Amino acid sequence: MGRLLLPLLLAATSATAESTAEFDDAVARLQFAFYTGDSRGLEEVLGELGEFEVDAGLNAAKSYQLAYGNWKLAELLGNPQDERARTSSRTTASKAAKTCVQHARDAIGKDSRIADIYAIEAVCDTFSPGPAKNGSSACARSKSMRTALTLGAENPRVQFINALCAPEVEGDPAALERWRTVVAKFEAAPPSQPGKPDWGHAEALMLLGQSYLKRGEMVAARDVLERALVLAPDYRQAQKLLQTAANRPK
Repeated sequence: MGRLLLPLLLAATSATAESTAEFDDAVARLQFAFYTGDSRGLEEVLGELGEFEVDAGLNAAKSYQLAYGNWKLAELLGNPQDERARTSSRTTASKAAKTCVQHARDAIGKDSRIADIYAIEAVCDTFSPGPAKNGSSACARSKSMRTALTLGAENPRVQFINALCAPEVEGDPAALERWRTVVAKFEAAPPSQPGKPDWGHAEALMLLGQSYLKRGEMVAARDVLERALVLAPDYRQAQKLLQTAANRPK
């Protein structure tokens, strides 16, 4: 009996590992589409991820990543480069944000202990398409954000969204300090485990670099933007900002 049971247990373990690996691959492609600004590619990966059959242990993670992916899709569509597509893209962006909220709440229903999913719900629930906003008081004060901070005050992804939502005044030194703090949280965090979220570090570095650029600190901007590109070499926004920093006098 023991000889028959062992192969079955090994097969089950192998299937679980394969499912997690395939899930992580889909999530990696989702992030790549965001970094490269490929909204169509991001929609395709979200479609695949929606059909992905995961083990019971990854059910909450699947809903989480669908929420995250729709948030990033809303960001890409919310400020399209093509003026002719602006109205339709922003309408689609609003739909993506609503879908993000639905998946976030689904993830919370499956596992209410994941701090950063409350933060994702907050930022999507208060999403407004258009040019980049300087924070949102509605997001910063929302019940979901308060819950996220209560559950995960040291969670770098919670801190990332909290900083993103904080209203910002042009040239405010507090904004720079917020992004420095967020980057430090990411750098102090342990490596992500298979099946767990691993987004945010490169984007935090990009936003810190953007803050340095606004203050005219070109050397500091170039340093953190280069670090962002080490983590995500195809990160288009970081590439653009690095080029801007390189072309400005020190």
